[in-house]
Amino acid sequence: MAVDVAGNIAYLQGVLALVERAAPAVADKAAQYIAERIALDTLTRQRLSPGMYHRARPGAPPAMMSGKLADAMFTEPASGGLRASALVGNSDKRARVFELGGCILKPTSGSHLGWKDTGRKDNPSGIWRHRQVDMDDEHPFIEPTTDEAIDEGELQRIMIEEFRKYDP
Repeated sequence: MAVDVAGNIAYLQGVLALVERAAPAVADKAAQYIAERIALDTLTRQRLSPGMYHRARPGAPPAMMSGKLADAMFTEPASGGLRASALVGNSDKRARVFELGGCILKPTSGSHLGWKDTGRKDNPSGIWRHRQVDMDDEHPFIEPTTDEAIDEGELQRIMIEEFRKYDP
């Protein structure tokens, strides 16, 4: 069989065109997998009744009470050619504080933040009022889920499976 340079160039251009379509599809599939895993696994590992007092250990993901944090997971479609990036995020206003820690300084209304939960020994009424709430301990859920999926090899498996649809 003779080597046809023009034929090889055309074949390689076709392969590159497939890969340029594959990269965003693979990135989208990976982002969707991470978002679903967070919503259905990481954020449901510990379920509590709404209003129940709970102090999570530092570094542990937040416990599920209402499910709003899990419902707020989203992905944005991939952009790029041979190197594509997709985004996984959470639109809940508490997500950033859980993921990175921080301090809530200003209440949305009034002069104090206030809520009621089931209480504990030092506050049996369960009524809380604070001018600010310090969250020194992080309770991440996006980064650890991504790390777990990578360490288990599941993210790689999902991405390879998606790429095979475009494999020449």
